[in-house]
Amino acid sequence: MVDPPRLRTIEVDEGERRATWMELFFDLVFVVAVAQVANILSADPSWRGLLRFGGLFIPIWWAWMGYTFYANRFDTDDVVHRLFYLAGMLAVAALAITVHDALHGGSAEFAVAYLAVRIVLIGLYVRARRHVARARGLTNVFLAAFGASALLWLVSVFVPTPGRYGIWAAALVLELVAPMAAWRLVSEAPVHRTHLPERFGLFTLIVLGESVLGVILGTVDVSWHWESVAVALAGFLIAASIWWVYFDFFDTGAVLGRGVFRGLAYTYGHFPLVAGIVVAGVGTKLAIQDAAHNPHGSGTLWVICIGIAAAMLALGAIHWIGAGRRTDLDLFLRLAAAAGAGILAGFSSSLGAVVIVWLLAALLLAVTLVELVGHEAHHEAASVGPL
Repeated sequence: MVDPPRLRTIEVDEGERRATWMELFFDLVFVVAVAQVANILSADPSWRGLLRFGGLFIPIWWAWMGYTFYANRFDTDDVVHRLFYLAGMLAVAALAITVHDALHGGSAEFAVAYLAVRIVLIGLYVRARRHVARARGLTNVFLAAFGASALLWLVSVFVPTPGRYGIWAAALVLELVAPMAAWRLVSEAPVHRTHLPERFGLFTLIVLGESVLGVILGTVDVSWHWESVAVALAGFLIAASIWWVYFDFFDTGAVLGRGVFRGLAYTYGHFPLVAGIVVAGVGTKLAIQDAAHNPHGSGTLWVICIGIAAAMLALGAIHWIGAGRRTDLDLFLRLAAAAGAGILAGFSSSLGAVVIVWLLAALLLAVTLVELVGHEAHHEAASVGPL
């Protein structure tokens, strides 16, 4: 069945809207790409490795964002849409295969794979522009930005490194500023306020699960004794606490229902949030290995600290902007957790893995417990203040 794109946020009265099976299938291949990027940091747990991880995580994350926002507005789940998305999945699979060598002799292959990912998305927006006249202003901005970016990715294939990486950075800047350039046009083609938080939440949940799986697979050869078991248990409590705070105390309605700027903060703020979760997962695996082989500490425990600090800082920032830049207990708790994790990073080389990871777990468990007991009360108290 062929059903041309429609502006589902205006032309279709859907109320509550759920993610499609196609979207869920699509997410899985992106998680594979994220896992491959995480392996880069796992193999090189240094500040240089962290920068490499971040530099390669950005295009993968932004590619997922592009397809997610397209589907949020224009997805009719017809045969043509599914074929486009299946083609996009193949391109992302190629991206996952090439990402490991993107900074070690395989950068041209990575650029070609990413170019294919963007070309499929451009094809989707061309189709939407043709069929949805109301949204042409918005689609024109995205087509111009994505088209110029794709051209730069193509040019980069023929430019040797390190110049190739500079062209990638310029291309990504074009893509990242496109929503900012188009934000005055968003009222003509708004996002679906129930579908979008679900999509972000599902991807965050999958990344959390993938981080736990990565820890399991990455430590199957570790000699297990009480230190390793203690760190693994603390790592699980950390993941559970982040899940609890995100899915029970993350007020997405306040963010998405109060203006475009807050919606942009929600969107961009998920980058350090999801990246932090991935880094914390890598750090947990390294901490278990440290507990088995370096019980008095090593130079890799800072990774889990930085990952948690980034995730909690992002949660706090999104909450603060969504609440109209007003301080409350939620904000204080998340910033305190981020600061505590950052401070522990400074002691990561002198304290053992068991001490570091259990202090982090205790910090996040305290945040979760306080929010669990008092979230509704202090949230209602904050909501009566002036915006």
